Amino acid sequence: MNLIEKNGHFDLQSALDRFSGDSELLAEAISIFEEEAVKHLAEINKNIDLKKLKEASKDSHTLKGECGAVGAIKAQALSQSIEKAAALGDYATSRELLPELEREIGIAIKLLPDAIKDIMS
Repeated sequence: MNLIEKNGHFDLQSALDRFSGDSELLAEAISIFEEEAVKHLAEINKNIDLKKLKEASKDSHTLKGECGAVGAIKAQALSQSIEKAAALGDYATSRELLPELEREIGIAIKLLPDAIKDIMS
């Protein structure tokens, strides 16, 4: 599976470059991402629901970094958009973008582990 050309969702080559070509280290990062992204996404959702947008912005910033590290570039861009909207106090935009971010995180969690296994084999 070529995630570099997967409709702008992923850039696994950049992620691999970020880890100096060490696919085992990237695989470990993806494993951590699977757990941490879900936690941060839940925090973002909770804080948006509670209209605690400053906290939602901070959580989105963290998730943005996690997404970037593993090459989930569409989820990274959505995290950044929510980070900015929440920082500006824009509840409507933050809420509107959240389902798409949830979908992208789900795609990343589903596809990235198999993609890194393909690279390692």
